Amino acid sequence: MIESYLARAVLSAIMLLDHSSADEIDRDVASQGLENIASDLNLMNEAERQEFRRILGGIAEEEPDYAPYIEELPNLLGW
Repeated sequence: MIESYLARAVLSAIMLLDHSSADEIDRDVASQGLENIASDLNLMNEAERQEFRRILGGIAEEEPDYAPYIEELPNLLGW
């Protein structure tokens, strides 16, 4: 499903911005990017958020090394 690929793309962008050093990406730019992504994701209604969490759960199962970060993401968004 396309939703899974889109969720992976969003997750990749979040992780890139969150884990890059200041030498790689300016911290202010990374912070603004994360805020913009979070703002867009927070426009989802509850059913959409549940679907996104379900998709993230599937990704976490496929990527166990990143599972703790993936599983924490909804909490970081205030869901």
